[in-house]
Amino acid sequence: MTFGTVAILGPGLIGGSLALALAERKLADRLIVYGRSQTSLYGIQSACPMAELTSDPQVAVKDADIVVLCMPIEAMFAFVAPIAHLFKPSALVTDVGSVKGRVERDLAPLFVNNAHWIGSHPMAGSEKSGFAAARADLFSGAKIIITPTEKSSLLADKKSEEFWRALGGHVVRLDPETHDNYVAQISHIPHLIASALVNHAGQEALPLAGGGFRDTTRIASGSPALWTEILSANAGAIARDLNRLIRDLCNLEIILKGVDGIPDKTSLLHYLQKAQDSRSHLYDTKPTSSKHP
Repeated sequence: MTFGTVAILGPGLIGGSLALALAERKLADRLIVYGRSQTSLYGIQSACPMAELTSDPQVAVKDADIVVLCMPIEAMFAFVAPIAHLFKPSALVTDVGSVKGRVERDLAPLFVNNAHWIGSHPMAGSEKSGFAAARADLFSGAKIIITPTEKSSLLADKKSEEFWRALGGHVVRLDPETHDNYVAQISHIPHLIASALVNHAGQEALPLAGGGFRDTTRIASGSPALWTEILSANAGAIARDLNRLIRDLCNLEIILKGVDGIPDKTSLLHYLQKAQDSRSHLYDTKPTSSKHP
């Protein structure tokens, strides 16, 4: 299976990984990678020789059968609006942004009569950024959320699923609002919490931190500029759920204070056990039984 001409607009971690995966799996007859400047395209040619590199957005999209927007959320509308009429009517256009409500509101109207639009969000990435961090296997086994609406075409839905599955992803469908609410809980608030933990720790305590602190706060190393835009784009959902988390933390404070300064160990054990069980169910794999002759 190949997807004809595929255009990747933005050669960062996700876009670069897409280019590498498409090339490795031989899923594109022609692969075009757009970057704002030649500097942003540096390194791609040697890592992905089949890719055609361009800094002209019109060249990138006009012949593409699939276009993937791999640029910051706040830049998408301004980038696409002037060239929306150049997309092939049969083309699939999607994105990789981690906020879907705003992207849907901005981009869907541009493609009513120009191509087939549907939002996507690969739940894959790293605290690192840029093409240097790109990997061909980034999407293997990853959840890929696509966000069809009542206005999405059947072609967009079907073709986007085929595309992401061919890259090794497991496709899940959510409407844009539900997506943003869920991602606030499992991605956006965790990033804020990781940052809060680092900022909370005193300068005298930080040098003593071990592996637990390192693992818990790893995502705080992500680009502050990028995450400022992501968090701002989903601020409403994040603020609502952050308020619920604050209430949970206040309840934990009550448990730890207990009665007459004696912690409520039963409630604390229940809280920790619930978390352990949920995480084990989510991530831990049960050992397979071996058969002996």
